[in-house]
Amino acid sequence: MTSTNNSVIPTTLLESPSFQLERLRRRTRDGVEAALQTKQTTLREYWVLTCLVDADAASQSYLSETLAIDASDMVRLIDALEDRGWAKRERDPKDRRRQIVASTKKGTKAHKDLAVLVATAEDEALDESTNKQLKHLRKLAKSIIAADEEEA
Repeated sequence: MTSTNNSVIPTTLLESPSFQLERLRRRTRDGVEAALQTKQTTLREYWVLTCLVDADAASQSYLSETLAIDASDMVRLIDALEDRGWAKRERDPKDRRRQIVASTKKGTKAHKDLAVLVATAEDEALDESTNKQLKHLRKLAKSIIAADEEEA
């Protein structure tokens, strides 16, 4: 067993990918959320804004599917981005039932600032990792996500 902050974590857990990933997720997410809170935004709002900036525009259903966020939650996230002037909704001219969401100029500018904030928070959360380790982590994550996408 390994001792961490006066608690003992069983070796079996330390060797478990699900436990490892959960600890990594919690560590990075907590740091990023705290950094984003200084700008009164959330990680999920940042994710949506990133998709909008990257794709110029997207349907709400595409955003929900891509980010694995419930459609009703997506509506609230887009509402929050609209309230800040970072995103706008428009009816799809090809299908009036569909909403197209796009980043505004203000949203694109905000995203640039938030991306720096997120990268810094992620770096701080992973500060004990070497560049080589982080490169391997990113490669592994991309591979797992790509395999998951192929199955979908």
